[in-house]
Amino acid sequence: MPTALPPSFARRARLLVACTATLIVAGVGGASPATAADAVSYDFESPSQKLPFMAINGFGRVLVGPAPGGKPGQAARVNIPNDGRSFKSELVIKGLDAGSHRFSFTNYLPGDWQERDLDTIVAQWFSTQGDGEGIKPVVALSVHGGNWQLKVHWMSGGEIQESVIPLGAARPGHWNRWVFDITWSSAGKPGSIAVTRDGVTVGSHQGTNNYHRGEPPHFRIGAYRPNWRPEKGPEKRAGAAEAVLFIDDITITSTAPGARPNPSSTTPGTTTPSGGPTPTPKPTSTDSPAPSTSASTQVPAASAGSTSTSAAGTASGASGQMTNADGTSLPSTGTTGVIATGVTGIAALAAGAYLLRRRNAARSTHRRSDT
Repeated sequence: MPTALPPSFARRARLLVACTATLIVAGVGGASPATAADAVSYDFESPSQKLPFMAINGFGRVLVGPAPGGKPGQAARVNIPNDGRSFKSELVIKGLDAGSHRFSFTNYLPGDWQERDLDTIVAQWFSTQGDGEGIKPVVALSVHGGNWQLKVHWMSGGEIQESVIPLGAARPGHWNRWVFDITWSSAGKPGSIAVTRDGVTVGSHQGTNNYHRGEPPHFRIGAYRPNWRPEKGPEKRAGAAEAVLFIDDITITSTAPGARPNPSSTTPGTTTPSGGPTPTPKPTSTDSPAPSTSASTQVPAASAGSTSTSAAGTASGASGQMTNADGTSLPSTGTTGVIATGVTGIAALAAGAYLLRRRNAARSTHRRSDT
């Protein structure tokens, strides 16, 4: 007959089970790599997941199909027809905090891109104001004529100030790889912007870079022609072809303040202001996009994009090291060490339980022999 265990041993056994379960849960939880805050990715390859919210005014479209220019896989095609009403087709990614982020994406201007002496904004960071007031984006990447440029806006004395940073010649028929490392400024702390294109630093900005009011800036990518807004009249549309461009490989990750990529070289296009960038004498109006007058549109399954809260990096090796799409590393989660510690602790507890049971059994046998 098996020897009945005394109550004290039963209590210790229950405690042992609880401790072991806790260690197992801790080990399993630690085995999952930590997801970077504000991490999001769209590569447009999976038909099972949807694109983010679309801000479309008029009859523009954002559709997914084969990438042009010899690039493999899928890409998003953005267009704005010159119909007197349409002026914006953008994907909108909200929910980011007011800290530091790396924004990486590719875009492509077709070989027949029409140069116009007006802005076509292809990416912008927009801060929605609590009063609903129309206001310029805090940062905007645009093609103007045959060149890329960046505009940075901030508030001083109740007036919007602007800095225009040249980023080099646009190259229709070429895929551009953009990386923006942005640390948003606050009322008492300067911010920074570092821009690389195809691995080369093409521009930077130090100092105030947003309005310090309203919501944290969110990200919009696609095409926006502010001078095509209906209230601007037909003059700016005369002789213009529809705007068509392609976007792909969008990745957003949280970074350390002031983070910068490792560029191969540096070209002019920098503002380092004293107390804030020097405003241009006559800022070019970009106007802010008003809330979309059309309902949110979702692409059908065949035109769906790919999202993942952890897609900013992929696991590399047994250490749980994460890497961004551009090759930079995210901090290791130490997965292997956590699992080893959990297994060692469980083994030690199991051995202790076995010895405790043997000792109590021996004591029980000794008591019976005394009687």
